[in-house]
Amino acid sequence: MLDTEYIEIILKGKEGLEFQKYSENFLRKKYGGDFQEVGSKGRRGDGGKDGYVRRTREYFAISSRGTALPDKIRSDFENCIKKNLHVEKFIFVSNQKIGPAECDVIDELQRGYPDIKIETMSHRHIAKELISYPKRDVLAILGRPVNYLEEDTVYFAEDPQKSICFTLWESIKDSSPLYAVWAALVFLFVGSTLYFMSEFAMMITFLIIVGLLLLYMRYNSASLKRYKFAHQIIYLILSGRLHVGQEVILNENLHLTIYWQSGWTFTIKRRAANCIKRGCNGKVYLYKTEHNTMIGRCERDQSNHTYNVDNNFYGELN
Repeated sequence: MLDTEYIEIILKGKEGLEFQKYSENFLRKKYGGDFQEVGSKGRRGDGGKDGYVRRTREYFAISSRGTALPDKIRSDFENCIKKNLHVEKFIFVSNQKIGPAECDVIDELQRGYPDIKIETMSHRHIAKELISYPKRDVLAILGRPVNYLEEDTVYFAEDPQKSICFTLWESIKDSSPLYAVWAALVFLFVGSTLYFMSEFAMMITFLIIVGLLLLYMRYNSASLKRYKFAHQIIYLILSGRLHVGQEVILNENLHLTIYWQSGWTFTIKRRAANCIKRGCNGKVYLYKTEHNTMIGRCERDQSNHTYNVDNNFYGELN
């Protein structure tokens, strides 16, 4: 059974890189794609941080050291502000008890740097937050096996044959032929509408446009298959609905999702699950709700065979 005490015991017993890994798992879940973990590399080490949140300029130092904790807090803070610009908040993450000596150091540093907010995050704090997360997320963060499904749960697995990896530039390049065709057809329709005033002429023009579009689709199927929804991807990024490390629904009709890997690299995936409603063997596909969350709907009965879907693509039968 998962409870706060159980999670505290797990985190308390971890040391070194293992505790750091668990903490990074938690921070990645808490902040999503905004959190960037930082590993040591070359002479620069970790750059004075174990991780940071780009948007809020929060910097994290993670330690499981049981002795000389006040000195560790001081050295990590000084290293952080020395190697990083515009530090808004410094958070020291530890699975050790923060006592009076540690508080004195934090107070001293806070007086010396009033513009930087200094906080600590203990394993108890992490445990209290984790207990409100779905059980499957908690087990994943703690490195526990999650290779089981409860009776009312399905997993929306991706079809590896439908996955396509590409860069944003490739998306724009492969989508541009279709955009050009649509622009030309719109221009032709608007121009003909302004030139021909009779309804008959406008109808003939409309039929010609439809015919040209069908001809294009008939003889340029290869180009259409390379289409990668460039405008939708850009919209998702600009609207803040897609971040690095996040996967969201791209096209409901085609049952496609888009995953932003890193940099400007993306992957289009097609996900589905088998319906577990008694007597049904239909496929369940992903749809967006009015709150921009995900819901699964069975192709056999989209109204009654529905699933609440989390960000890890596990769906719970309603």
